[in-house]
Amino acid sequence: MVSKLMFVLVSMSMNLGQIWASQNSDCLVQGYWGEDCKNKCSNGCTDIGCDKVKGYCFECNSGYRGKYCDIPCPVHCNYKCDRFGVKCTSCYIGWYGNSCNIPCHSNCVSCLKATGVCPSCKNGWYGTNCSIACSIEIGCNNNYCTKSDGDCSDCKAGWFGTKCEKECPLNCQKGCRKSDGICYNCKPGFWGSNCSMECPNCHNGCSQKSGYCAYCRSGFWGSMCLNLCPETCEACDKYFGDCSLCPNGFWGSNCLKNCNTNNCKMCDIDTGICHACEVGFWGPDCKYQCNNCSNGICNISTGVCDTCPEGFAGENCDIRCNTSTCSRWQCEKGRGFACSTCVKGFWGEVCEKQCKSNRSCTSCAKETGICYSCVSGYWGKFCEEKCIGNGGCKYCRTKTGMCNSCLNGYWGKNCERRCSENCVETCERKTGTCTSCKAGFLGTSCKEKCQGGDRCQYCSRSDRTCRTCKIGFWGSVCEKECQTSCPGQCDRYTGRCSYCRPGRRGVNCKSTCIEENCENCKGSDDNYSCTKCRAGYWGQSCIKKCISEQCLECRMNDGRCTLCEDGFWGKFCHLRCPEWCQCCSLTYGTCREQHYCLRVDNIYNTTAASMQANNILIIVGIALIVCSVVVLFVVLGIVCRIRRRSKQTALATAFTDKTDANQSVPYTGHTGNANADIQSPQTRTDRL
Repeated sequence: MVSKLMFVLVSMSMNLGQIWASQNSDCLVQGYWGEDCKNKCSNGCTDIGCDKVKGYCFECNSGYRGKYCDIPCPVHCNYKCDRFGVKCTSCYIGWYGNSCNIPCHSNCVSCLKATGVCPSCKNGWYGTNCSIACSIEIGCNNNYCTKSDGDCSDCKAGWFGTKCEKECPLNCQKGCRKSDGICYNCKPGFWGSNCSMECPNCHNGCSQKSGYCAYCRSGFWGSMCLNLCPETCEACDKYFGDCSLCPNGFWGSNCLKNCNTNNCKMCDIDTGICHACEVGFWGPDCKYQCNNCSNGICNISTGVCDTCPEGFAGENCDIRCNTSTCSRWQCEKGRGFACSTCVKGFWGEVCEKQCKSNRSCTSCAKETGICYSCVSGYWGKFCEEKCIGNGGCKYCRTKTGMCNSCLNGYWGKNCERRCSENCVETCERKTGTCTSCKAGFLGTSCKEKCQGGDRCQYCSRSDRTCRTCKIGFWGSVCEKECQTSCPGQCDRYTGRCSYCRPGRRGVNCKSTCIEENCENCKGSDDNYSCTKCRAGYWGQSCIKKCISEQCLECRMNDGRCTLCEDGFWGKFCHLRCPEWCQCCSLTYGTCREQHYCLRVDNIYNTTAASMQANNILIIVGIALIVCSVVVLFVVLGIVCRIRRRSKQTALATAFTDKTDANQSVPYTGHTGNANADIQSPQTRTDRL
């Protein structure tokens, strides 16, 4: 029986294997080939893959060749080579030839792939193959020379000539022409092609070609400023030498005459009449003092102040202004203080009167004191009357007391009625119709309940069907609760979580992130990705550690440090802050705090402690699961053993009864029907 069963199982296995093999003769797995799809395409194959039967590649990756793309291109090939030959598309710098196996001349910057000819030489060499050393001259800039003849191609500042062997003239500025040594510019105070001639007394230099001065230094005149001005002049005419500017207090063609008063700052050079007084004085002889003027400046003829200090008015700034109750004012020199707008609560020509003092008038007319506007609930000329209604009136007409607008929650002609308790805030003033209903209600007065009751956030007014469920519920009438693992709302029609808490993923947020160091993730197994690594790790799978121990946090995409340990800075936290600085800028290293900055050790210790606690909980959970499984197997073993013993006991009892029955036959003395001769124990006892 057992052998027949084994035969059947083997036959079924062989048939299933044949069926499976027949179904997989064409591999569906990308990157594999062969009858059983166990052969992997060569690493040199592109993403297109290889032939499913033979295994040869359709295309090779850069750097590979051959039928199976398993042969590397020549070592100095740049990018690609012939698939079934050795010819390279291009060579790395420094090599040439079909296979890029011939080195360029050591002094070439690079050479042509076909011929090896050097288009350009390394610094200090020239010639067809860059084999001739440039002539090293002291003035040649970085030993650059032309490839054809070895002449110096660029001179250092201050040198010229074919080999840059000659020095530029001494007074050249910013060098000279390489061919003939003519200066580009002269130093201040010099002119000429070689800058060898001095500009004598020019202001800001002279013309490089002619030496003419545009301006002369104080005390000189003439086309080249060679003539002296009179000693009494402060400045003189450049072309004629006459005094054009006298020292303060003097006038005349030679500045020999005194101005009329010591308080005169400047007088006419031709007439001696004073044009400007010293600060604080006025009059034709500057003998009068200015009054309370700003900066002490007044009109030289009248003494009237140009401007007054804050809070003063009048021509002489002697009128003080009162600005305590005026919001827009000015001190006019003619009439003194003038106010155009009062502070709220005041009125009058200079805002000296208060509006109605019962505080119901918010502002009043500056000329009459009549109220412009009242506080909520009042009306009248001086806001002394209460609005009509039972307290639901917000604002009413100032002349009649009839309500203009109601407080939230009231409606009616005089706002005497209350809105429905299920209205959100307020209702229409004329009809009492709610502008919007509380969750779970609908209708003009919001008295009808939505389908789904309190679980419905908004429903249709036409058929009462729920349009939006409250957070935490879903279904056609919001009758189902979202999964407890959902942190917020779930999909109205499927119950799927809209988003998961940090560290969770999946349709119902029941799964944890796959990677050990992933702090936040999203998606499911088919479309899963980690969005944030825990501190100290980076990469798509969060398996890469930040580049240094001093780097506490780094960017997920490239590992660049975003938070350094105290005392370090830089792209990889590899630079130390100054010794006196504990906390410096991550980018520039500039100090933010000299002696102390908020350390992050406690933050990371807390995080580490939390992770350690989580690890301990996981280990304890695994241990409990293992123990539970062991206990289950032990219990099952005990139950099976008890059942086996019970069965053995039952079989033993049955066997004993049968043996006793067989042994009772000889007592009858008959050899016929055994059943007929079997007698009860009582009968045997009676006979004995």
